[in-house]
Formats: sequence, C-alpha cells, structure tokens
Amino acid sequence: MALALLEDWCRIMSVDDQKSLMVTGIPVECDETEIQEVLQETLKSLGRYRLLGKIFRKQENANAVLLEFVEDIDVSVFPSEVQGKGGIWKVVFKTPNQDTEFLERLNLFLEKEGQTVSGMFRALGHEGVSPASVPCISPELLAHLLGQAITHAPQPLLPMRYRKLRVFSGSAVPAPEEEPFEIWLEQATEIVKEWPVAEAEKKRWLMESLRGPALDLMRIVQADNPSISMEECLEAFKQVFGSLESRRTSQVKYLKTYQEEGEKVSAYVLRLETLLRRAVEKRAIPRNIADQVRLEQVMAGASLSDILWCRLRELKDQGPPPTFLELMKVIREEEEEEASFENENIEEPDDRDGCGPWENEADD
Repeated sequence: MALALLEDWCRIMSVDDQKSLMVTGIPVECDETEIQEVLQETLKSLGRYRLLGKIFRKQENANAVLLEFVEDIDVSVFPSEVQGKGGIWKVVFKTPNQDTEFLERLNLFLEKEGQTVSGMFRALGHEGVSPASVPCISPELLAHLLGQAITHAPQPLLPMRYRKLRVFSGSAVPAPEEEPFEIWLEQATEIVKEWPVAEAEKKRWLMESLRGPALDLMRIVQADNPSISMEECLEAFKQVFGSLESRRTSQVKYLKTYQEEGEKVSAYVLRLETLLRRAVEKRAIPRNIADQVRLEQVMAGASLSDILWCRLRELKDQGPPPTFLELMKVIREEEEEEASFENENIEEPDDRDGCGPWENEADD
C-alpha cells in the first residue's frame, strides 16, 4: 500500500520513482523545520535531495513526505527507518527490480493455480490485456495496470478470485498433479457456486482448468449450445467421466451395506452417507425422502443397543426424520454415554476375605 502511494505520488509529481523515497509516520505536530532537521541528520551522507511535498495519511493519523534525490543513487544504502520525533519514521523506496521480482512471483503463483496473467485481468474486469500483449508489456507498466485493475475491481470478487481449481484432463493416464474426477467435480461445483460472476465468466474460468479430452468435451457442449449453463456443463462431465454405476446398482449397494464387526455405529453412518448421496445423485433414491431412507437403513443395518434403537424409533414415530447431522448427534451422544458407563463398571480388585496365602495364615 505504501509502495503504491509512492509510485502514484511520483507519477503525479512527474519525478523518477527510482530516485525518490517517502517517509511515513511523521507526527502531525512536526513542522517542516523539524522534519528537515531529522532528515538532514539521517540522509546527508546519501547526497543532495529535495523535499517535494507533504500529505496527511488518515489511516496512520500521521504525515508523510516525498523526497527526490538530485543524482542517481544506490537504493541499497537507503535506511528502512529513521529515528524522529515521536518514535520511528518508516522509509519507503522502490528497488530497481521490484516490479520484475513481483511479476515473477505472481507468474509462479498463477502457474500453480492453473491460471494466467491475462485470465486474472479478465477476472478483475480489466479487458485491456490480452494473452498476446502480455509478453510485450514492460514489467513497470504491467505492475501499474495490475494495480489499477485491483483498485477498480468489484470488492466482493477479490477474496475468492484465487480459489484453487485443480487441472483435469480426463485422460486415461492422468498427470501427477491431477485429482480423481469425483474430487475435481466436487471442488468445481463448490467453487463455481461461490463465483458471483456471469455464466460466461464461470465457463471461461472452468475451461482454464481443463486439458485434453476434458477441454474437448467443454468445447463440444458449448458449440452445441452456446447458452449452456454451468450446471449443465458439469452434468455433461458426470455423464462422460463419471462412474458408470447404474441407478439400480447404486440403490442395491446402499441397501445392502451393513455395519461391519468392530465398527462404531457413527462410523457406519458416515460410510453409509457417501453411498446414499451417490444414489440420490443418480436419482435412485428421491432426494425428498433421503432422511427417511437413511434412518430406516441405520435401524435395519446397524447393531444398535436397546436404548439407541428406542431413541431412533422415537425419532421415526414423532415426526420429520432427522437430518444427517441431527442423526449423527444422537448416535454420538449415545456412544459417549455407553463408553462412560463401561469405564465406570470396569471390574476392580476383589476386597473379599481369605485371598491367597493370607487365608492359610488366618486358619493357623
């Protein structure tokens, strides 16, 4: 933020930001004479400079001044702070390769995220930077354009812009960095829901994560229907790359899943939930009765204590069946109650008379 202020201030004053520095944190009560005394004492060995102006920074409740050195100077000798009236004053300056270093780090970050500089500009609502023009723009200008794009971007979009969406190709032999399709689909569905942008922008961002057959599929469905929604695109991915398990198979697999020996009821319910959701997705089980089906399968497929069975029976008879989390809460509470009861009833050493050799001695 302070560096951006330095660059903007230098631009307004038409001075070279490589020969200028800004000192911040100066108490408001300091007059120009006092400021000059502190700066001359600290900077006199660096060369001749001019004090170009002073501004008040509301966020710091302090002043800042801009200095320009008359001659070229090695910024490595600039101090990062000076001891002034009221405490430490911060010195802000720009290194010669700062823009280049920043862009190198930015490109590395975007590459890991499967994104590009031009794609980031589009996401920020800045359409003036195309993929072909990026290599031709100087680091200084590109950094300036990026600063402008971020400044004028719709604020609600900024926090979610860099949510990571893994690359997916749909290839028979996936690359090491690829996720399995089901994981990628879950992540894509979640992230797409969070993007408060137009459908066209969502599809463009999704395409940037695709490679190989997956990218071909996206192009095909868009060519067939240019106005296709994101939900329809993801549905097409499910049909082509998803599990070939039929509705009937997913339904039978769910209904034939029972609690295993040594498995807690809560662990069984969690395992069962994955199968239930898969069956619901394939429309093998209607979504509006999923809670009822879950409760009935737990009562039929789990080895329940008498108390827990009665509680679940009561939930079934009283009204709307519990949701997944409500059911898990009841089961976990009962499991903890049973564990506590068992701990209290661990058999302790007998206190009966006549044990071991003491019995014989007592008889003597």
